[in-house]
Amino acid sequence: MRKTRRLGRYHLTYRIAFGGMAELFRAFTFDEEEQQLSVAIKQLLPHFREDRQFVDMLTDEFKLVSYLKHPNIAEVFELVDVDDSLIIAMEYVDGKDLRSTVERARTQGLQLPIDDVVYIVARSLEGLHHAHVARDARGEPLRIVHRDFSPSNVLLGYDGTVKLCDFGIAKATHNRVQTKTGIIKGKVKYMSPEQAFGRKLDWRSDIFSAGSVLYELLTGHSPFSAASEIDLIFAVRDATPTPAMELNPDIPEPLAKLLDKSMSRSRSGRFQSALEFRNALLTFLRAHNPAYRRNKLAQFMKRVWSEEIEKELRAMEDYVVDVPSGPGSNLGKNLIAGALGPDAPFSRFSPSPSRATPAALAPDDPLHHAKTEILVSPMPGAVPARGPAAAAARRKPGPPAPASPFPRPNRGGLTSEAPTARRPPDGRDR
Repeated sequence: MRKTRRLGRYHLTYRIAFGGMAELFRAFTFDEEEQQLSVAIKQLLPHFREDRQFVDMLTDEFKLVSYLKHPNIAEVFELVDVDDSLIIAMEYVDGKDLRSTVERARTQGLQLPIDDVVYIVARSLEGLHHAHVARDARGEPLRIVHRDFSPSNVLLGYDGTVKLCDFGIAKATHNRVQTKTGIIKGKVKYMSPEQAFGRKLDWRSDIFSAGSVLYELLTGHSPFSAASEIDLIFAVRDATPTPAMELNPDIPEPLAKLLDKSMSRSRSGRFQSALEFRNALLTFLRAHNPAYRRNKLAQFMKRVWSEEIEKELRAMEDYVVDVPSGPGSNLGKNLIAGALGPDAPFSRFSPSPSRATPAALAPDDPLHHAKTEILVSPMPGAVPARGPAAAAARRKPGPPAPASPFPRPNRGGLTSEAPTARRPPDGRDR
């Protein structure tokens, strides 16, 4: 048995990923109904927490992100300063990111089919559009630009869900601490030409980046490559990738035309909104595969990640959870609590339920005591277990559940028809 590590309201289990900015953990907390709720925790590396200007900038950016509520965006719950750590608590997507999925599939001799690729990018664009047109509580436009649309920031659930994450470097005019024009952020090979030039951005920069991701998924090659990062920046500025159909003749010509438009070097030559691009892709998908359903992507994910699904199930069954007692537990300071409001989900999270005895655990079990909860699978006939282990068991590979017809109803004001796009003038920082 392994112990969880507690930070604030959350119990951290295994590490999912490690990067130059943070460690990412799978974790859980308890909701108001005493159910375990899986969350993802990003724990920033210590030197970032010590940079006061960076923390101020991050706080401002996540105050903006708190307004983003959409089925294709991973929700952010808290930005917390606790126990000498700075953590970001966000929605846990039971799956993997797009980059990892493509790389794993390649090792198995597989690649994402064209209809799955189009579906993934279209759903990501729905999340982007919601962010681009989001407004604050006073109705003022936030003018968010993601600035880092890339495969590692697109999450794919084992059930076929698609969510865009990591708006943490988004730049908006409401930021109290502005980044200086000319500083390049994001992953170079997915940048727009104007971002590579260090110019002010509007949401059409994200459209170019989405086109770059689409290009890579369809061809298996990055649209831009070079021997050094400086040369790569110049290649992105030129924006003259090899025509996609030369690299993959199986790409349908109508889709190739949409790709070319999304990656126009001129902003005025691109789709003028993420919604317009999304609708064009859905129109193509309906013509290309009218019977497409989300469960097709789910089947691909379960085939590629079948071993990991089993490992994650076993891992979550192997944790002993220390449940704190008493009111003195340190929950930390949520730096964006004011923007989230009094009824925000995090306010109902607790590091322990009021009842911490699992039904599947016998009272005389030698491991059972007042401060410990064991995550176990119930024996036949026992009351079903709650929590991450039970949730993982419910999504073991098997016949997919019936999915709603494509396209599904949308939230956040999206429709199948593209309204007249609000075209931002060049030079406006959005």
